Amino acid sequence: MNSLERSANDLGAQLAIIGPTQVGGLLSAALFGCLACQCYLYFARFTSDGFALKTIVSAITLIQLGQFVCIMLTLWTMTVSTYGDPSQLNVFPLAADVALFFSSFTVFIVQSFYAFRLWKLTRSIFLPILCEMISVVAHTSMVILSARAISMTDLTTFINSQIVLIALSWIARAVCDLITTVGVAWSLKKKRVSDFNMGTMIDRLIYWTLETALVTSVISITMTLLFILQKQNFVWFGVSLMWSNVVGNSLLASLNRRLLLQETRRASRSDTQPLSSGGLDTMCFRAGPRQSYEDSLENFENRDVEVLQETGRSIDMEPKRVSKHAVVHIYGPEFQDHETHC
Repeated sequence: MNSLERSANDLGAQLAIIGPTQVGGLLSAALFGCLACQCYLYFARFTSDGFALKTIVSAITLIQLGQFVCIMLTLWTMTVSTYGDPSQLNVFPLAADVALFFSSFTVFIVQSFYAFRLWKLTRSIFLPILCEMISVVAHTSMVILSARAISMTDLTTFINSQIVLIALSWIARAVCDLITTVGVAWSLKKKRVSDFNMGTMIDRLIYWTLETALVTSVISITMTLLFILQKQNFVWFGVSLMWSNVVGNSLLASLNRRLLLQETRRASRSDTQPLSSGGLDTMCFRAGPRQSYEDSLENFENRDVEVLQETGRSIDMEPKRVSKHAVVHIYGPEFQDHETHC
């Protein structure tokens, strides 16, 4: 009876893994298409970025390309090669093990980038080092798990023996994502200023941080709960196949959204510049040597004296111009010897 019950459970596990793997693999392929589009947009728009950032984006894209190939091979094995013989699914296909290994590298690179960005914002080494240590623990656990999965002989036995390692890896990922998300959002919140344009830009950065980085934390927590509560239906495995593509897309989305920030900055600058057709005059200020407060007062006093002197001269000259008699000489054939005084 025990052998029959065990064989029935093994057959149920073999059949249960097909559906989540197909759904998760197809969704992962769609997300990889989005990742490829975002990678093209990044290299087309941000040609002036540093070599390190371009290397990170290239590495993530190439790693996810390898994972995409492994997922397609896994789907082919489960739907074509083992069709009619589910007993061959007693172990994970080799391509599925390699896909988990690739996804771990992608998540590790992205979390390291987020930890570096947290250090750039806070200038404090405690939280970034803590996040990096947690990420190293999660990555090491997943690498060990992938190496052990290659030599597995029974899928159900392997999962039951590696519960602690699997849960540790995903919980560590979730904690790291939460720390970086809260740290970046809090640092941006402290840098918020009273200027309207700058405040709007910082609010938008906070919103984008919560939108992109928090999604990866939710997926990590969801995978952990599904694995602990319902590991027999393998839904957690389907979610894990598309997890790394979600993480990669979140990173590229945060990089490509700088286009919106640039457009907002240009719009704010154009609003503050005066229009030449609106009748506004332009005032030009010439830089010169500074004057002290006493010199400026002396200049103003001298200028007042000069103005008063000029005013006095004009007043003195006014009656002279009025009292002066005008002499008009009229010459003609009849008035040659006469002068007219007015």
